[in-house]
Amino acid sequence: MNIKDLYYFQRLISTQSYTQTAADFHVSQPTILQAIKRLERHFQTTLFFRQAKTKALVLTPSGQQLLLAANDIIANWQHVNESIGHLRQHTLRLGIEPSVGERYLPALTKPIVEKDLLSSIHTVEMGANQLVKQVLNGQLDLAVSCNLDQTLDERLAVTPLRPFTFKILCSPEHAITKLEHPTFKDALQHPFVILNATYLNKLVFHQLAEQLSIEPQVMFESDNSTLISGLVKENLALGFISDIGTPPEDGLVEIPITDVQAPSVHINLIRRAHQFPIGLFKQVMDIVEDTFKDDTI
Repeated sequence: MNIKDLYYFQRLISTQSYTQTAADFHVSQPTILQAIKRLERHFQTTLFFRQAKTKALVLTPSGQQLLLAANDIIANWQHVNESIGHLRQHTLRLGIEPSVGERYLPALTKPIVEKDLLSSIHTVEMGANQLVKQVLNGQLDLAVSCNLDQTLDERLAVTPLRPFTFKILCSPEHAITKLEHPTFKDALQHPFVILNATYLNKLVFHQLAEQLSIEPQVMFESDNSTLISGLVKENLALGFISDIGTPPEDGLVEIPITDVQAPSVHINLIRRAHQFPIGLFKQVMDIVEDTFKDDTI
C-alpha cells in the first residue's frame, strides 16, 4: 500500500471533491479514483458512499476507522521526515518552560558548550501547554517542562526529572505571620499576586482555591517572579510560589501549604513516544538528566 493513497483519501474526505483533491496534489482525477480503488481492494471493503440528495461523501464504519488511522500515520510520517532531516543536519530543537529556565538554563548550557553542541541546539522558551503541543506536532524535539502529571498525553514519552512544591510567600509584617499555624484557607482571605498563565503556578493556585470553594482575590498577575517578590516585600499582597525558579528576596517568609491536597507536579523531560533517542538527541537527553540528578543549584 502506498502512503500517498492515504494522503489522497484523507484530503478527499476533507474537501468532499475529487476535483479539488486532484488540484491540491497537482494530479489528475483518475489518480485519486485509482487510489481509492486500491485502498478498497486492499481492505476488501467499501470506504464511503455518496449521499443521493447532498452528494456528500459519507464514510462507512470501515472508512471511519481508516480515516482515524490515516490521520495518525500521516502525522507520524511527517514527524519522521522532520526528525530524520534534523538528524542529517545534526540539529535539535529544545523547548524549556520559563520558570525552569530561570533556575536551570545556565547549568544546562555549561555542558552543552563544553561538548561543542551549542551551534546544533536551537532553544526556545514558552509555557508548559505550548511546549507539549509543539512536541506533539513535531515543532520541538525535546522539552523541559513543568506539568501536572495527570494531564500528559499518552503519545509522549515522559522522564520525570524532579517534583516540586508550592508555598505562600509573605512579608514578615503581614498579618498572616501572626497566626500560630497559618493555612492556605487563612491566606485566601487576603489579596494575592501570582505568576500568569505562562507558568503552571496559576493553574495550581486556582485548583487549590477550588478545593476550599473560595474565590481568590488576585490583585495582579505577571510573568516576572522578581516583580512578584517586590510586591510581596512591600506587604501589598501575598505571593504563591514554587521551589522552582528564582529564589525570593531575603527577608520574605515562606509558609508551607498543608490544609489542601496539592496536585502531583513534576519537571519533566518530554519527547514524542516514537522518537528514538540516538545521536545528538541522546546526548542532549543525557545532559538534561545529569543536570537534574545533581540539583545543587
